[in-house]
Amino acid sequence: MRWILCPLVASMLELSQAAGGITDDEQLLVSDGSWHRNQRKSISIETSCYYTTMQDMPYGCQYARAYDQSYQNEFQRKAEKAALLEFYNLCGGDFWRNNDNWMPETDPCWDYWYGVTCNEHGYVIKLELPDNRVRGILPSTLGSLTSLIKLDLASTEPDYHLHPNDEMNRVEGVMPSMALCFQLEEIEVSGNIILRLPDDLYLNADTLRSLSASRNLLRNLPIYLSRFQKLHTLELDNNRIEDEFPTDMGQLRNIRIIHLQYNRLKGSITQDIVPMNKIRVFDVSHNPELGGIIPEQIIVDWAEVDYLAILNTTIAGYISSLCLDVPFCWKFMYDTHKDLTWATVSDVPDIVGMTVDLAQTNFYADTYGGR
Repeated sequence: MRWILCPLVASMLELSQAAGGITDDEQLLVSDGSWHRNQRKSISIETSCYYTTMQDMPYGCQYARAYDQSYQNEFQRKAEKAALLEFYNLCGGDFWRNNDNWMPETDPCWDYWYGVTCNEHGYVIKLELPDNRVRGILPSTLGSLTSLIKLDLASTEPDYHLHPNDEMNRVEGVMPSMALCFQLEEIEVSGNIILRLPDDLYLNADTLRSLSASRNLLRNLPIYLSRFQKLHTLELDNNRIEDEFPTDMGQLRNIRIIHLQYNRLKGSITQDIVPMNKIRVFDVSHNPELGGIIPEQIIVDWAEVDYLAILNTTIAGYISSLCLDVPFCWKFMYDTHKDLTWATVSDVPDIVGMTVDLAQTNFYADTYGGR
């Protein structure tokens, strides 16, 4: 028997790889399903045509309707098309690996501009052009894509099996403000030559779930990290970040993955990191000036952690003594015993010592008859 998925179901399956991804506590077997219900905002225009009741398209998908003047000249749609065309011109669109249908006389949504996904209202929700020879400075008008959920302008790897990746993106300079993108969940700009993230990135903190800008030329971490309460992935490794290790990083209560290796971080790690109890990967290796102590409390509180990496740092303490000389310190390497054999003498309660003394007294009494 051949099964045919309805467009809505097919779209929802695709969402498992959509903006921000699904974390363990959002899967239907664990959560109340609210994350899944909220994903209607990610359903593309061609899928939504089957149920839309919006005034501009009262009868569903009609291509001719897209070229009606009232639809084309609506302020937001007009602004978004202008922003995309400016992006195309500034970033060498004529030389992209794929620029299908990116023409001024066509419509970004109805004519399927390569890498552009629109919602049921004809507004851009995703701009995905990884490894597409996107090269240049991003225009400030990119921030006018107010319905944007995902921005992906990443380069994957410089080469594959010794074959150069000629399709790499080379976005450069300072990223423009995305403050008006009130639904932005995922930024993926790894493998470019970006000097700075938006100064006001914290204005996207209420929605941002994944920030990946590895392998760039960044010198600073985002400010006001404690505001990013929905962030579950922070990948800023292989940059030139010279900041002090932020004391408010521990307030990222939903963070799952932190990659900050190969930077120039300074300062000290302190007890402040303990509240990140959903962390799976914590990698701050190859930051030679980064010191402090990994608190022993994480042995208990970081129950879901897979590994931490502190190689080539000056971090000290008990966990450091087990993890400082390995690239990846898996949990079992510092959390093998649950019976306090990892603890120092000061961690052992008095009652334990008293019990041991009593046992030894009884042993001698039973063995030597009290003599």
